[in-house]
Amino acid sequence: MTLIEKLKQNPYIIAVVILLPSILALVASSATNVCQPNIAGYFGATQYEANTVITSYIIANGIMLPTTGWFAKNLGKKNFFLLCITVFCIGAFLCVIAPNLPSLILARLVQGVGGGCILPLCQAMLIEVFPEEQKGLAMALYGVAAMFSPLAGPFFGGYLTDNYSWQWVFIINIPLCILSIFLVKILLPDDIVIRDKYNKKFDIMGFAGIAVAMGCLQIVLDKGQQFNWFDTPWICWLTGISIFSFVFFYVWELEYKYPLIDIRVFKDKNFLFGTSVSSVVNIILYSTLLLVPLFSQGLIGYSPSASGFAMLPRAIVCLFGLLLMGEIAKYVEHKLLTTIGFLIMAGAVFSLSCLNTTASIESIIIPNMVLCFGVSVAFVPITALSFMTLPKNKTADAAGLHALFKNIVTAMATSISSTFIARASQVYQNNLVGHLAFHNPVYRLKLAALQHKFATYYPSIVAAKKANGAIYKELLLQSKLGAFYDAFLILAFLAVIIIPLIYILKNKTKKASA
Repeated sequence: MTLIEKLKQNPYIIAVVILLPSILALVASSATNVCQPNIAGYFGATQYEANTVITSYIIANGIMLPTTGWFAKNLGKKNFFLLCITVFCIGAFLCVIAPNLPSLILARLVQGVGGGCILPLCQAMLIEVFPEEQKGLAMALYGVAAMFSPLAGPFFGGYLTDNYSWQWVFIINIPLCILSIFLVKILLPDDIVIRDKYNKKFDIMGFAGIAVAMGCLQIVLDKGQQFNWFDTPWICWLTGISIFSFVFFYVWELEYKYPLIDIRVFKDKNFLFGTSVSSVVNIILYSTLLLVPLFSQGLIGYSPSASGFAMLPRAIVCLFGLLLMGEIAKYVEHKLLTTIGFLIMAGAVFSLSCLNTTASIESIIIPNMVLCFGVSVAFVPITALSFMTLPKNKTADAAGLHALFKNIVTAMATSISSTFIARASQVYQNNLVGHLAFHNPVYRLKLAALQHKFATYYPSIVAAKKANGAIYKELLLQSKLGAFYDAFLILAFLAVIIIPLIYILKNKTKKASA
């Protein structure tokens, strides 16, 4: 037996080969977040224009997710995997040589088309590579790509941008993609191409429906807060088109003879409820990924680099936690492990609601580390439970739908989180401003004390204005602080109320059909 043949039979070697392009695709989704100002400055664009560089990749990713099953069955998982990596690499090269912002956005769309199917393919192939008793370990390795990579993306993107240039965020992908293509070509075993009666034609209408739905949804989520949501007519129109397109896609896929994706996998109770519970993990993880930097920069005054440093330990804990849980999941009952994970997450997010404007960096890092440990504990068993009762020939369809569902929920949760902070701050401000009245003795006392301090350096009229301004600034700060408290408490409550849904799932696998 040759060395290549021995490597092909080692599931851990195959897992590394599969995970490398998956990590690249996910890091690409978040690494550009930190270099957005640099891109805007380079092309002389506004922040909102440069933000399209991020959203275009997300839109292309979401549109391609439902096509995973069809292409995997008709081209074979290995061939389709190679094609995705190649397109992703071409997109990265086009990003490097883009002469203007529209070209860069177009290149990001190409990169997103290539990267969109890589993660569900990774999940489907890991499930097949590892034996039944090591499904937990397979999902732990998948979690390394799915959870660690987006968390670590901003750190690597910031490092490359600060020390080299924003182009290096894309340049670094090219040699790694070439290496991935080489390793996949020689080490990944060939799979059987399935061309059954349900997959003879490409479902153009179904693809058009999900493409329109995802595109409109992402634009609404991205621009909604900027244009005051449903007060703007075109936001209402796009929302209606998105909802109609999702309903059309669902009905069409059920009735069409050659559907793009087998939507009936949601009939499997484990897959339906497991995907729902798994989506809550994403909601908590990515909402805090947005809220904690906003809190540390907006209320405590951290710099972007200090805020990024505070978030890095959670990515490291997530990485090692996932690998550890892959082994522990072999010996501990999956539903119990998932419950423990959600309770840890609830406690960690609740502790974030106890922060104030004098919080130290340790009081931010420690709850985040505990949170990501809880994510690791819950993610591995709930993902394994989601796919446990599905036959192997349904894994590609199921992985695409699983990723699509989580993609939609995560995008909505991130947008809702930022909107909640803005709107809840206004509610708190409206409630607190009533205390800044002259009939309030505490207000008069504080105002007089501040006027006296400012009068040391300014005339009395200027001192009075500055004193009022200082108190109003504090009111805005406290209003935003209250909004963050409520947001963290809601996330903690969500982590607790989802636990009963876990016990609907089954542990034992059904006999998979060939």
